[in-house]
Amino acid sequence: MGTAVQSHTRWHNDALDDCSDEDRVWGWSIRSSEVLHQEQAKINDDVLVKMLKMSLFDKKPGAPAWTEQTTVKHGIRTVSNMIVRVLQRCLKTEAKVANLSVSSFG
Repeated sequence: MGTAVQSHTRWHNDALDDCSDEDRVWGWSIRSSEVLHQEQAKINDDVLVKMLKMSLFDKKPGAPAWTEQTTVKHGIRTVSNMIVRVLQRCLKTEAKVANLSVSSFG
């Protein structure tokens, strides 16, 4: 499987091209839920995290199986997955900016 860093990089960059659309959205949902879990302290917005989790998974008997029409749920989950992806990029940028020294700006 490789080192943790290698596994994380593969997981982050995998477009899941060998999956059906339904399986791809499900895979992205799993990945996004892991990001939300691991980065919750950095996100520092419990409401946003709760909203994203609600849109990623059903809170119904049989969950996390999808109970609504997949076309509607696919749209909602895809948007949620994109938001998590953008959130990751924001967190990475914030970390880089925080590590810059003020003297770097002359």
